[in-house]
Amino acid sequence: MSLLKTIFYSAAAGLPTVFLKRISPVRTLFPYHHTVSNGALLHLKHLYTCKSVQQFTADLDFLLRHFKPVSVTDLIQAVHSNTKLPANAFLLSFDDGFREVHDTVAPILTAKGIPAIFFVNPAFIDNKVLFYRCKISLLIDALIQLTPGNDLLKKSAAILDCRETSVQALSKILKAIRQDEAGKLDVLAETLNVSFDNYLATARPFMTTDQLRTLSKQGFTIGGHSWDHPYYDLLTEEQQVEQTIRSCRYVQENISSGPVVFSFPHTDKHISQSFFDTAGLKEIDLFFGIQNQKQELHNKMLHRFNAERPEYPLNKQVNGLLVYLLLRAIFSRKNVMRKHA
Repeated sequence: MSLLKTIFYSAAAGLPTVFLKRISPVRTLFPYHHTVSNGALLHLKHLYTCKSVQQFTADLDFLLRHFKPVSVTDLIQAVHSNTKLPANAFLLSFDDGFREVHDTVAPILTAKGIPAIFFVNPAFIDNKVLFYRCKISLLIDALIQLTPGNDLLKKSAAILDCRETSVQALSKILKAIRQDEAGKLDVLAETLNVSFDNYLATARPFMTTDQLRTLSKQGFTIGGHSWDHPYYDLLTEEQQVEQTIRSCRYVQENISSGPVVFSFPHTDKHISQSFFDTAGLKEIDLFFGIQNQKQELHNKMLHRFNAERPEYPLNKQVNGLLVYLLLRAIFSRKNVMRKHA
């Protein structure tokens, strides 16, 4: 986070949350995470950090002091009936289907009586395939183990079309790789003697079908998150729709017949209005984006905010968000506007 944002959030943290709730246009908060862990997860370590159990629990206690949990069903009813979202409420969600959601997160939420949505990519369920972004983290870790001047650094640079051989330069290029260049990751893995299959078999980073079914029976909502987590701006609109519907139908047919909900992978900023107007998407009850609580209810779309930064306790982040959205509302910039394709 930039210095300006740090100062802003620090200043907002000193304001009373009770007062900010009264003046902010936000009614229901939608914080999202990927996972929670006390230890470094090798498949995520070089991509982003997550909160510890203690930090996550403290965040939940803050939410419960100032807001009340709301069910997915209540949100669907409010959006579909064109009524106001529940006031002073929150709904948590987790993306990508990592194993800690079953092992760590769900027991904490159950103990506190907090519902949540777990969005999954069917391609990764049962650890059949390793998400290419997770491959990037494993490869960066392998590069870090090499000493400067190692011949493998030169070979890695050639594979990545990089003029430099430093780990920093190679890591930067790796982090920028998207699905259209993901084949380079497998070539680099062979060069560095990194086995993604072995990692899937030993680390088991993703949830299994049985674990997801158990979570559904416990009352949690399971949603689609695309089939294999691509950047949608690299897909045709037809492919975007196919990824969306296919993931939701898989969940409905194999895991849970509950509400049909979907969250966009990576970002929703490049999604056109014509995408939402596609007839086949009418079967989806709610969409979830990540544009910091902006409003887009006409598309059955609710926007979440990233609550995963360990350096920011949620009380500081929520206060900053409430102030920020009040300012956006004052200047008539609280709504998401989409173009037709």
